[in-house]
Amino acid sequence: MAKGMRNQISLLEVAPAPIIFPTKPSSNSPKLETIAEEVGEEFDNDKSYLN
Repeated sequence: MAKGMRNQISLLEVAPAPIIFPTKPSSNSPKLETIAEEVGEEFDNDKSYLN
């Protein structure tokens, strides 16, 4: 009986090996560009649109 207990004690619990995911291929989607807004002509500095 002692011999059987010795075998059970020597077994250690270990964490499973980490899962390694294959790298994704680079996407072919276009990159987004920032659109610069221009100052509109409909807004004058004299604020005449408030009258």
